[in-house]
Amino acid sequence: MEEKSHIEKPTVEQVLKNMEKQLGAEPRPMILMSKIVPEAVIRQASERKFVFDMPGVPVKYKHLICVAVAAAASSHLCTETFIRLAERAGATKEEIGETLLTAKFALGSTVFASAVDGMELITKEGK
Repeated sequence: MEEKSHIEKPTVEQVLKNMEKQLGAEPRPMILMSKIVPEAVIRQASERKFVFDMPGVPVKYKHLICVAVAAAASSHLCTETFIRLAERAGATKEEIGETLLTAKFALGSTVFASAVDGMELITKEGK
C-alpha cells in the first residue's frame, strides 16, 4: 500500500501573520481580501514563494523590481511596502533611488511608443 505524505496547508490566519512578520506592518489589503475571497490570500503567498524561490534573479533585485513596478503603477501603499522589503533584503537607499529613477525613465519612454501612430500621422509627406 502506498502511503501519501500529508502536508497541511497553512490557514489564512497563519498566512496573514507571516505576511505581517515579513512586512513589519499589517498587510491591510490582504486582511481585507481575506474577508472577501480568503483563498486569494493563500494564493498570493504561494505565488510570492514561487517567484522568490526561483534561483535566476537575486532576491534583492526581485524586491527592487517590485519597487519599480509599484511606483510605475502609482500604488503608494505597495511602493512603501516594497521599499521596506527591499531594505530588509539589503538594498541601500541609493539602490532604491536608482531603481525609482530607472522606473521613471522606463515609464516616460513609453510615451513615445504610445504616440507612434500619431507621430506617423503628422510626419507623412505633404504635411
